[in-house]
Amino acid sequence: MSNGTPLMDGVVASDATLEGKTSTLSQRASKVSLSWLSMDALLHSCISTAVGAVTYVTINTMGYPILTGIGPNAHLLAGVVLGMLLVARVVLGVVRVASAAAQIETFFKSCRSLAVLSCAVNESLTVSAGAELEKKAAVRFRDELVRLLNLAFFSYSAMLKGLKLAVPPTSLRAPDGGAIEADILATVENPTVMVCKMIVSLVEQQRAAKRVSNEVCALLMGKVTELVDGYHASLAMMLAPMPVQLSTYTLFFVGLWTYTVGPTLAMMELSDEADFKKMGFFLTIAYTFVLNLFFFGLYEAGNLVEAPLKFALEQVDTDATDLSDELSSLVDDDCSVPVFLPKTPK
Repeated sequence: MSNGTPLMDGVVASDATLEGKTSTLSQRASKVSLSWLSMDALLHSCISTAVGAVTYVTINTMGYPILTGIGPNAHLLAGVVLGMLLVARVVLGVVRVASAAAQIETFFKSCRSLAVLSCAVNESLTVSAGAELEKKAAVRFRDELVRLLNLAFFSYSAMLKGLKLAVPPTSLRAPDGGAIEADILATVENPTVMVCKMIVSLVEQQRAAKRVSNEVCALLMGKVTELVDGYHASLAMMLAPMPVQLSTYTLFFVGLWTYTVGPTLAMMELSDEADFKKMGFFLTIAYTFVLNLFFFGLYEAGNLVEAPLKFALEQVDTDATDLSDELSSLVDDDCSVPVFLPKTPK
Protein backbone atom coordinates (compact mmCIF):
# COMPACT_ATOMS: atom_id res chain seq x y z
CA MET A 1 0.00 0.00 0.00
CA SER A 2 1.32 3.43 -0.90
CA ASN A 3 2.15 5.76 1.97
CA GLY A 4 1.51 8.83 -0.13
CA THR A 5 -0.96 10.34 -2.56
CA PRO A 6 0.10 10.58 -6.23
CA LEU A 7 0.16 14.19 -7.43
CA MET A 8 1.10 14.74 -11.06
CA ASP A 9 4.41 12.87 -11.30
CA GLY A 10 5.21 13.17 -7.59
CA VAL A 11 3.88 11.83 -4.33
CA VAL A 12 2.75 13.74 -1.27
CA ALA A 13 2.70 12.02 2.10
CA SER A 14 1.47 12.92 5.54
CA ASP A 15 3.71 15.22 7.56
CA ALA A 16 4.45 13.35 10.79
CA THR A 17 6.04 16.41 12.43
CA LEU A 18 3.11 18.67 11.63
CA GLU A 19 0.63 16.02 12.73
CA GLY A 20 2.54 15.60 15.98
CA LYS A 21 2.44 19.33 16.71
CA THR A 22 -1.26 19.48 15.85
CA SER A 23 -1.94 16.53 18.15
CA THR A 24 0.03 18.19 20.93
CA LEU A 25 -1.94 21.41 20.51
CA SER A 26 -5.19 19.43 20.67
CA GLN A 27 -4.07 17.72 23.86
CA ARG A 28 -3.14 21.05 25.42
CA ALA A 29 -6.52 22.49 24.41
CA SER A 30 -8.29 19.52 26.01
CA LYS A 31 -6.40 20.04 29.27
CA VAL A 32 -7.37 23.71 29.53
CA SER A 33 -10.86 23.39 28.06
CA LEU A 34 -12.41 23.27 31.55
CA SER A 35 -9.95 25.62 33.24
CA TRP A 36 -12.78 28.12 33.64
CA LEU A 37 -14.51 25.63 35.95
CA SER A 38 -12.22 26.42 38.84
CA MET A 39 -12.77 25.77 42.53
CA ASP A 40 -13.24 29.50 43.10
CA ALA A 41 -16.00 29.65 40.49
CA LEU A 42 -17.76 26.62 41.97
CA LEU A 43 -17.38 27.88 45.54
CA HIS A 44 -18.77 31.34 44.78
CA SER A 45 -21.60 29.83 42.75
CA CYS A 46 -22.58 27.54 45.61
CA ILE A 47 -22.44 30.34 48.20
CA SER A 48 -24.46 32.77 46.11
CA THR A 49 -26.98 30.00 45.36
CA ALA A 50 -27.32 29.41 49.10
CA VAL A 51 -27.91 33.14 49.56
CA GLY A 52 -30.74 32.97 47.03
CA ALA A 53 -32.29 29.91 48.71
CA VAL A 54 -32.12 31.54 52.16
CA THR A 55 -33.68 34.71 50.76
CA TYR A 56 -36.52 32.72 49.21
CA VAL A 57 -37.28 30.87 52.45
CA THR A 58 -36.89 33.98 54.62
CA ILE A 59 -39.22 36.15 52.56
CA ASN A 60 -41.82 33.43 52.41
CA THR A 61 -41.57 32.55 56.10
CA MET A 62 -41.44 36.08 57.51
CA GLY A 63 -44.05 37.32 55.10
CA TYR A 64 -42.09 40.32 53.92
CA PRO A 65 -44.05 42.28 51.33
CA ILE A 66 -42.76 42.24 47.75
CA LEU A 67 -42.41 45.85 46.68
CA THR A 68 -42.80 46.53 42.97
CA GLY A 69 -40.53 49.58 42.65
CA ILE A 70 -38.34 49.46 39.56
CA GLY A 71 -38.48 45.65 39.50
CA PRO A 72 -35.67 43.42 38.27
CA ASN A 73 -34.99 45.48 35.14
CA ALA A 74 -32.08 47.37 36.68
CA HIS A 75 -30.44 44.12 37.74
CA LEU A 76 -31.05 42.64 34.29
CA LEU A 77 -29.53 45.67 32.56
CA ALA A 78 -26.47 45.52 34.84
CA GLY A 79 -26.06 41.84 33.97
CA VAL A 80 -26.12 42.54 30.24
CA VAL A 81 -23.47 45.28 30.55
CA LEU A 82 -21.36 43.09 32.85
CA GLY A 83 -21.57 40.17 30.42
CA MET A 84 -20.34 42.38 27.58
CA LEU A 85 -17.43 43.55 29.75
CA LEU A 86 -16.50 39.96 30.58
CA VAL A 87 -16.61 38.91 26.94
CA ALA A 88 -14.43 41.89 25.99
CA ARG A 89 -11.94 40.83 28.67
CA VAL A 90 -11.78 37.30 27.23
CA VAL A 91 -11.26 38.67 23.70
CA LEU A 92 -8.49 40.96 24.96
CA GLY A 93 -6.81 37.98 26.62
CA VAL A 94 -7.02 35.87 23.46
CA VAL A 95 -5.49 38.71 21.43
CA ARG A 96 -2.60 39.07 23.89
CA VAL A 97 -1.92 35.32 23.90
CA ALA A 98 -1.96 35.27 20.08
CA SER A 99 0.44 38.21 20.05
CA ALA A 100 2.80 36.44 22.47
CA ALA A 101 2.74 33.26 20.37
CA ALA A 102 3.40 35.30 17.21
CA GLN A 103 6.45 36.92 18.81
CA ILE A 104 7.90 33.52 19.70
CA GLU A 105 7.24 32.27 16.18
CA THR A 106 8.93 35.38 14.76
CA PHE A 107 12.03 34.52 16.74
CA PHE A 108 11.82 31.00 15.28
CA LYS A 109 11.49 32.42 11.77
CA SER A 110 14.54 34.64 12.13
CA CYS A 111 16.64 31.70 13.36
CA ARG A 112 15.55 29.58 10.39
CA SER A 113 16.22 32.42 7.96
CA LEU A 114 19.74 32.89 9.31
CA ALA A 115 20.39 29.17 8.95
CA VAL A 116 19.18 29.17 5.35
CA LEU A 117 21.14 32.29 4.40
CA SER A 118 24.29 30.83 5.95
CA CYS A 119 24.42 28.42 3.01
CA ALA A 120 25.47 31.40 0.89
CA VAL A 121 28.70 31.52 2.87
CA ASN A 122 31.05 29.15 1.08
CA GLU A 123 34.57 28.70 -0.15
CA SER A 124 33.86 29.29 -3.82
CA LEU A 125 34.61 33.00 -3.59
CA THR A 126 38.23 32.36 -2.64
CA VAL A 127 38.85 28.94 -4.13
CA SER A 128 42.27 30.06 -5.40
CA ALA A 129 43.39 30.76 -1.82
CA GLY A 130 43.10 27.11 -0.87
CA ALA A 131 39.85 25.27 -1.40
CA GLU A 132 40.26 22.80 1.46
CA LEU A 133 41.06 25.42 4.10
CA GLU A 134 38.25 27.63 2.93
CA LYS A 135 35.81 24.75 2.96
CA LYS A 136 36.71 23.95 6.56
CA ALA A 137 36.33 27.61 7.48
CA ALA A 138 32.82 27.69 5.95
CA VAL A 139 31.87 24.51 7.81
CA ARG A 140 33.16 25.97 11.10
CA PHE A 141 31.11 29.11 10.43
CA ARG A 142 27.89 27.15 9.98
CA ASP A 143 28.63 25.02 13.02
CA GLU A 144 29.28 28.10 15.16
CA LEU A 145 26.26 29.94 13.77
CA VAL A 146 23.91 27.08 14.60
CA ARG A 147 25.40 26.84 18.09
CA LEU A 148 24.86 30.56 18.66
CA LEU A 149 21.30 30.40 17.30
CA ASN A 150 20.50 27.57 19.71
CA LEU A 151 22.10 29.53 22.52
CA ALA A 152 20.11 32.64 21.55
CA PHE A 153 16.82 30.75 21.68
CA PHE A 154 17.80 29.02 24.91
CA SER A 155 18.47 32.34 26.65
CA TYR A 156 15.37 33.86 25.01
CA SER A 157 13.14 31.06 26.33
CA ALA A 158 14.70 31.50 29.79
CA MET A 159 13.75 35.18 29.67
CA LEU A 160 10.18 34.26 28.74
CA LYS A 161 10.02 32.09 31.87
CA GLY A 162 11.26 34.95 34.02
CA LEU A 163 14.74 33.44 34.33
CA LYS A 164 18.22 34.49 33.26
CA LEU A 165 20.95 32.43 31.66
CA ALA A 166 23.63 31.81 34.29
CA VAL A 167 25.57 28.88 32.82
CA PRO A 168 24.99 27.66 29.24
CA PRO A 169 24.28 23.95 28.76
CA THR A 170 27.36 21.85 28.08
CA SER A 171 26.23 21.16 24.52
CA LEU A 172 26.01 24.90 23.78
CA ARG A 173 29.39 25.95 25.16
CA ALA A 174 32.04 27.14 22.74
CA PRO A 175 34.73 24.55 22.03
CA ASP A 176 37.37 27.27 22.42
CA GLY A 177 37.03 29.95 25.06
CA GLY A 178 33.79 28.53 26.44
CA ALA A 179 34.57 29.64 29.99
CA ILE A 180 35.14 33.24 28.91
CA GLU A 181 31.93 33.25 26.87
CA ALA A 182 29.96 31.79 29.80
CA ASP A 183 31.33 34.47 32.14
CA ILE A 184 30.33 37.21 29.70
CA LEU A 185 26.80 35.85 29.31
CA ALA A 186 26.44 35.49 33.08
CA THR A 187 27.42 39.10 33.76
CA VAL A 188 25.49 40.96 31.06
CA GLU A 189 21.91 42.09 31.63
CA ASN A 190 20.59 40.70 28.33
CA PRO A 191 22.33 37.44 27.34
CA THR A 192 20.17 37.07 24.23
CA VAL A 193 21.28 40.43 22.87
CA MET A 194 24.89 39.56 23.64
CA VAL A 195 24.56 36.31 21.67
CA CYS A 196 23.14 38.34 18.77
CA LYS A 197 26.23 40.54 18.97
CA MET A 198 28.38 37.40 18.72
CA ILE A 199 26.45 36.38 15.61
CA VAL A 200 27.09 39.82 14.08
CA SER A 201 30.82 39.47 14.77
CA LEU A 202 30.81 36.00 13.23
CA VAL A 203 29.08 37.22 10.07
CA GLU A 204 31.44 40.19 9.82
CA GLN A 205 34.40 37.82 9.92
CA GLN A 206 33.01 36.00 6.89
CA ARG A 207 32.47 39.25 5.03
CA ALA A 208 36.03 40.36 5.81
CA ALA A 209 37.31 37.01 4.50
CA LYS A 210 35.19 37.55 1.37
CA ARG A 211 33.30 34.32 1.86
CA VAL A 212 30.02 36.16 1.52
CA SER A 213 28.88 39.08 -0.63
CA ASN A 214 27.89 42.42 0.85
CA GLU A 215 24.29 41.88 -0.24
CA VAL A 216 23.96 38.55 1.58
CA CYS A 217 25.79 40.01 4.58
CA ALA A 218 23.19 42.79 4.73
CA LEU A 219 20.41 40.17 4.68
CA LEU A 220 22.09 38.27 7.52
CA MET A 221 22.45 41.44 9.55
CA GLY A 222 18.79 42.24 8.95
CA LYS A 223 17.76 38.85 10.34
CA VAL A 224 19.90 39.43 13.42
CA THR A 225 18.09 42.73 13.88
CA GLU A 226 14.80 40.82 13.73
CA LEU A 227 16.07 38.56 16.51
CA VAL A 228 16.81 41.60 18.67
CA ASP A 229 13.43 43.15 17.82
CA GLY A 230 11.62 39.93 18.72
CA TYR A 231 13.46 39.71 22.01
CA HIS A 232 12.53 43.25 22.98
CA ALA A 233 8.90 42.80 21.88
CA SER A 234 8.54 39.81 24.19
CA LEU A 235 10.36 41.64 26.97
CA ALA A 236 8.02 44.60 26.57
CA MET A 237 5.01 42.31 26.94
CA MET A 238 6.51 40.82 30.10
CA LEU A 239 7.21 44.22 31.62
CA ALA A 240 3.92 45.79 30.54
CA PRO A 241 1.76 46.51 33.60
CA MET A 242 -1.02 44.01 34.07
CA PRO A 243 -4.54 45.43 33.69
CA VAL A 244 -5.08 45.19 37.44
CA GLN A 245 -7.72 47.90 37.48
CA LEU A 246 -9.79 46.07 34.88
CA SER A 247 -9.48 42.75 36.73
CA THR A 248 -10.35 44.13 40.17
CA TYR A 249 -13.16 46.25 38.74
CA THR A 250 -14.63 43.27 36.92
CA LEU A 251 -14.25 40.95 39.91
CA PHE A 252 -15.98 43.41 42.24
CA PHE A 253 -19.02 43.84 40.04
CA VAL A 254 -19.17 40.16 39.14
CA GLY A 255 -19.32 39.38 42.86
CA LEU A 256 -21.87 42.15 43.49
CA TRP A 257 -24.13 41.02 40.66
CA THR A 258 -23.93 37.29 41.30
CA TYR A 259 -24.53 37.57 45.03
CA THR A 260 -27.66 39.63 44.40
CA VAL A 261 -29.07 37.61 41.52
CA GLY A 262 -30.36 34.93 43.95
CA PRO A 263 -32.44 37.34 46.05
CA THR A 264 -33.66 39.01 42.85
CA LEU A 265 -34.86 35.71 41.39
CA ALA A 266 -36.43 34.76 44.71
CA MET A 267 -38.47 37.96 44.82
CA MET A 268 -39.49 37.48 41.18
CA GLU A 269 -40.77 33.97 41.92
CA LEU A 270 -42.57 35.00 45.09
CA SER A 271 -44.12 38.06 43.49
CA ASP A 272 -46.07 35.73 41.17
CA GLU A 273 -47.20 33.42 43.95
CA ALA A 274 -47.04 34.43 47.63
CA ASP A 275 -47.26 30.85 48.86
CA PHE A 276 -44.19 28.67 49.10
CA LYS A 277 -43.88 26.60 45.96
CA LYS A 278 -41.38 23.77 45.67
CA MET A 279 -41.07 24.31 41.94
CA GLY A 280 -40.38 28.03 42.40
CA PHE A 281 -37.85 27.29 45.11
CA PHE A 282 -35.93 24.78 43.01
CA LEU A 283 -36.11 26.99 39.94
CA THR A 284 -34.61 29.84 41.96
CA ILE A 285 -31.76 27.60 43.08
CA ALA A 286 -31.16 26.22 39.57
CA TYR A 287 -31.25 29.58 37.81
CA THR A 288 -29.05 31.19 40.43
CA PHE A 289 -26.40 28.47 40.22
CA VAL A 290 -26.32 28.46 36.42
CA LEU A 291 -26.10 32.25 36.16
CA ASN A 292 -23.38 32.45 38.80
CA LEU A 293 -21.37 29.68 37.17
CA PHE A 294 -21.73 31.45 33.85
CA PHE A 295 -20.44 34.80 35.12
CA PHE A 296 -17.69 33.45 37.36
CA GLY A 297 -16.61 31.00 34.63
CA LEU A 298 -16.44 33.84 32.13
CA TYR A 299 -14.33 35.80 34.58
CA GLU A 300 -11.95 32.84 35.03
CA ALA A 301 -11.70 32.38 31.26
CA GLY A 302 -10.56 35.99 30.97
CA ASN A 303 -7.69 35.57 33.43
CA LEU A 304 -5.32 34.82 30.55
CA VAL A 305 -5.27 38.58 29.91
CA GLU A 306 -3.02 38.92 32.98
CA ALA A 307 -0.33 36.43 31.88
CA PRO A 308 -0.47 35.88 28.11
CA LEU A 309 3.08 34.52 27.90
CA LYS A 310 2.26 31.78 30.41
CA PHE A 311 -0.20 30.22 27.98
CA ALA A 312 2.20 30.53 25.04
CA LEU A 313 5.13 28.90 26.86
CA GLU A 314 3.81 25.43 27.55
CA GLN A 315 5.58 23.97 24.51
CA VAL A 316 8.68 26.14 24.46
CA ASP A 317 11.06 23.37 25.63
CA THR A 318 9.81 20.98 22.96
CA ASP A 319 9.98 23.79 20.41
CA ALA A 320 13.63 24.39 21.35
CA THR A 321 14.63 20.80 20.56
CA ASP A 322 12.61 20.87 17.32
CA LEU A 323 14.33 24.10 16.30
CA SER A 324 17.75 22.66 17.09
CA ASP A 325 17.09 19.65 14.89
CA GLU A 326 15.73 21.85 12.11
CA LEU A 327 18.65 24.27 12.17
CA SER A 328 21.08 21.39 11.95
CA SER A 329 19.33 19.96 8.90
CA LEU A 330 19.06 23.35 7.19
CA VAL A 331 22.83 23.93 7.18
CA ASP A 332 23.90 20.30 6.87
CA ASP A 333 26.83 19.72 4.55
CA ASP A 334 29.62 17.20 4.11
CA CYS A 335 30.67 17.69 7.73
CA SER A 336 27.42 17.23 9.58
CA VAL A 337 26.45 20.03 11.97
CA PRO A 338 25.42 18.45 15.27
CA VAL A 339 22.02 18.81 16.91
CA PHE A 340 23.00 20.87 19.93
CA LEU A 341 19.76 20.28 21.85
CA PRO A 342 18.73 16.70 21.05
CA LYS A 343 15.32 15.41 21.95
CA THR A 344 15.00 13.38 25.12
CA PRO A 345 14.21 9.79 24.20
CA LYS A 346 10.84 8.63 25.43
